[in-house]
Amino acid sequence: MSVKVAEYFGQKTDGNPNTIRPVTSVENCPFMNDVCVKLKEGKKPICTVMQPNGEAWIVCRHRLCATKRITLMPYQKELLFEVAQHIYGEDVLMQDIAIRQEENIPVIKGSSYHADYIMKNIGPRGRSSGQKNVILEMQGGGETSSTGSITRHVDYWEKNPMRTNEELAKFVAASPIVTNAWRRQQEQFLVKGNIAQMTGGGMVFCVGNPLYDYLWKRVKDANLNDLKEHNWTLAIVGFNEISEPGSSVLHFKIDPTRTLFTNYITFVQTLINVGKPHPKMFKGLFSMLDGELLKSV
Repeated sequence: MSVKVAEYFGQKTDGNPNTIRPVTSVENCPFMNDVCVKLKEGKKPICTVMQPNGEAWIVCRHRLCATKRITLMPYQKELLFEVAQHIYGEDVLMQDIAIRQEENIPVIKGSSYHADYIMKNIGPRGRSSGQKNVILEMQGGGETSSTGSITRHVDYWEKNPMRTNEELAKFVAASPIVTNAWRRQQEQFLVKGNIAQMTGGGMVFCVGNPLYDYLWKRVKDANLNDLKEHNWTLAIVGFNEISEPGSSVLHFKIDPTRTLFTNYITFVQTLINVGKPHPKMFKGLFSMLDGELLKSV
């Protein structure tokens, strides 16, 4: 497997008419009103990588829509409004949508989670059915394998006085680790979604297309009810990279072919109800702790 750097500090590497320059100091992230966390941590400011099949994999947790408690940038407002139109109805207006960031959600005494966003439709517009109040989570992508190879590749490019965008965008032996992205999110997905539906609201899970496809493979045969026009409690919304040829930036938009509105509890039951009985699992040859062998039938 291989990937290439698709976005360096907010700049598209492929087809960008501008010559990308290395970032040598800690600067503000192009997608949020605060410093780039990667630069602050001494890492390369790589926002997104691209797979050979053309699918983007976001590698910065702040790229899709940063959730830090800061003043939202126009980019963030536009993306949040796109999500609002998709879940509430295209006729909603910005003045209808209210949000809170990094909202504390108590779970048990001494333990709590943070919702990326709490979103409410407080206006008169939108679908008459469905949820008005939702927990909105952002999980655009995650890590890759062989991050050291990608770092060395970018480091070489940064130090090369003859650097080009084409060199930066060369493929490197690495690949997205989609399973890790989902494993890190599972517990929060289960807890926050459960709290949302118990409180009379819903959960919206915004993900990159590779993560959407990973989840869809696990539930596609369950014939989940499409509740978009009804009382859904879970929406999974896939985002795809769509850019104009010659553009200097990557654009992530909702992929209408990768959205799911359904019942939260049914979805979770489908995820955990996998596999089938394995008759030979507890039969066969066993080693006893005292050194003897036991054949169980």
